[in-house]
Amino acid sequence: MYKGGTGDCFLLQFKKGSRVSFNMMIDCGFIHGGKAQFEKVAGDIQDKTGGVIDLLVVTHEHADHINGFDKAKHFFDAFTFKKVWFAWTENDEDAIANDYRKNRSEVSKALNVAVSRLQSLDKGQYYEKILKDEMNSGLMIAGKKKFIHSLSSLNELNFLKASAGQPLPTMVEKFKEFLVIKPDTDVDLLEPGDVRSGLAGAPGIRFYVLGPPKDYNLLNETENEEDNYEQRESPSRKDFAFLSALDATSVTDQSAKLPFDSEYELDNRSNALRNKYEKEGDWRKIDYDWLYSAGSLAMRYERSINNTSLALAIQFEGSERVLLFPADAELGNWKSWHMGLKWPVKIKGDLVKKDISYLLEKTVFYKVGHHLSHNGTATHLGLDLMTSDELTAMATLDFKKINDGWLNTMPNDLLSAELLKKCRGKLFVNGDHLKILANMKTDRVTIKKTNETAMKKLNEKFKNEIFLECEIEG
Repeated sequence: MYKGGTGDCFLLQFKKGSRVSFNMMIDCGFIHGGKAQFEKVAGDIQDKTGGVIDLLVVTHEHADHINGFDKAKHFFDAFTFKKVWFAWTENDEDAIANDYRKNRSEVSKALNVAVSRLQSLDKGQYYEKILKDEMNSGLMIAGKKKFIHSLSSLNELNFLKASAGQPLPTMVEKFKEFLVIKPDTDVDLLEPGDVRSGLAGAPGIRFYVLGPPKDYNLLNETENEEDNYEQRESPSRKDFAFLSALDATSVTDQSAKLPFDSEYELDNRSNALRNKYEKEGDWRKIDYDWLYSAGSLAMRYERSINNTSLALAIQFEGSERVLLFPADAELGNWKSWHMGLKWPVKIKGDLVKKDISYLLEKTVFYKVGHHLSHNGTATHLGLDLMTSDELTAMATLDFKKINDGWLNTMPNDLLSAELLKKCRGKLFVNGDHLKILANMKTDRVTIKKTNETAMKKLNEKFKNEIFLECEIEG
């Protein structure tokens, strides 16, 4: 796992004896990651692999998973990526994927406009002007600016942008632009329930596709109290009214997204009420109030994209041990793994159908979902079922580079304490482990000293490296 900020970049090297026979890479991105950082990471990967990646897995479109391919494009252009895997959501011949992408395109355009308008108001000192005579005006202005900054940071996560009249591009298209996919690259679009095995250089390794689900409801389900760890704060209220205020004609289901019923709309020919409020000053107007509901929409949009994560379980046939990589999958993705899916598992030479409970029970390595957030790891549908005494976990969280709005939610204390207990302290983080460990400690949890000491010792070893490394016996 590479350091560089909050975001995922993994290099998996499978060995025959002491010789590396298969290089697998999963994502390359960090929030607010700079060109110099990514060039360092790409250079190290090049040194370790000779610039040959047998398999690249691109989990989803968020910038903190793919912006490195753009920032270090000239480095990666010199690489050979033999195979590249994406989720079915990037298949431009899949009707469900196209419909989902069209929907996301509408929201993406609306968010971009809302953020642009809010930034313009901030730049023009709009709030300083209308709030200057209000009590606690300084705090009110600071609050508005904080909201705009947080929303802008959140919107930056959405690396793929929809332009006017055009839908969002697929990531297959984008990775051709990044010069990762070339004419001889083998591109595969995976669906839940798929299995890949017999890859050259990786005999005895089976890849099980868990998600994302092909179900709108599950893609949009990000959390619930029963299946997730309790937050440190209340979840945001979801509000779609601003879509209509922006441009009701661009919304597919207009009736569901109008801010209020048509009978309450003001007739443009009756201006008496309007004139009264206009004469009494800007503070009476609600011209821009609709923009503030963009925050809740941005959160829902971002989490929906998290649920499009390509989630994989990688198993060694001989030992049946599993490496679990769910990317940023949230509840709907995790939940879907339990809904009738079964995979053909090779046990003592025979293929036997097994469900997700088996794969979770055999998990010895867990890439912690979504930076230790409360809803990036399911409880009884996920971590509770990881019962191996050999469990090791890695989490991509760095307080130096993180969106401001996440600082009071990541790491989730309840999840962190449970992970440290199950892993017996074998938890790697790619940020300052001492600060992150201190943040895990709250009045709600108890962390054993032995587990705390083990975590410190493991992470301290890589303090001056650009990566953290662990070896799992196959």
